[in-house]
Amino acid sequence: MNFYPFIPGIICVAVALLVMFRLMHYARFYAPSYFFWIGAILAVAGLVSTIHPLSFLLILNRTVAVCVLCGGVLLSVIALFLPARKHHSQTDLALDQLLPDYSFNEYHEVIVNASVEEVKRALQTTGVRDIPVALMFLKIRGIADYGKDRSDTVTNNQQNSDSFVTPDFNFIVANPFELLTLMVLKGSAKTPPPEITTTEEFRAFQESGYVKVAVNFLFRSLDNGQTLVSTETRNLPMTRKDSCIFGRYWRIIYPGSAIIRRLWLDTLAKKAEQKKKET
Repeated sequence: MNFYPFIPGIICVAVALLVMFRLMHYARFYAPSYFFWIGAILAVAGLVSTIHPLSFLLILNRTVAVCVLCGGVLLSVIALFLPARKHHSQTDLALDQLLPDYSFNEYHEVIVNASVEEVKRALQTTGVRDIPVALMFLKIRGIADYGKDRSDTVTNNQQNSDSFVTPDFNFIVANPFELLTLMVLKGSAKTPPPEITTTEEFRAFQESGYVKVAVNFLFRSLDNGQTLVSTETRNLPMTRKDSCIFGRYWRIIYPGSAIIRRLWLDTLAKKAEQKKKET
């Protein structure tokens, strides 16, 4: 059998796998989201092949193309509508005290060659919208954003202690090493979500039709003056219907959202380390 006609296809598959593994550096593997996008890519390849079969991808005729198209659509639909499992976490973090149960989350961390205070000072001037690549992903993500997510905009959280203001968030200072921002997003409700300004309001809120969101920044001192900076976003839909609606949205935008936050952390690390060298 002559394999030469399939070499371009093998190269395409290899490149796709390399891109996927590289993407995992920015967006940890989250099966429903990854399978949705894999299904979408297969569906596009199948659709194109119904017009002109992409034989180098082993789509040899229009019958195979229709099978690939239907298979891709089916995979994406299953990934979108798969029920979300609720998770529980209980540690001594302020985030766990406010939202120990969640259905969707996102976690990122980076080690910075600077002290906690130096990193926090850099965070006060590091905004997602100041990072060109992240701004591009924000615009792309906005196509899918139908009013569910506002986690890249400034919120008005308040507490008796001083707030910690960055270009993207007004954080509640839970303690010297953990910052929090809280909000409620629209799920199945017809009316806009209420604005949450205190931890007490956030704990008490239980109205159906909405999604509770808590975001933290955590700073841990390491040896040699380094700091481990982590950020986690947790989402808790109030009802099963809210979980279905928000889940579909989350699985579509997850890779872009993860890339935005990872670029944000990488930029924060570079800025903190650069300022340390200048002093």
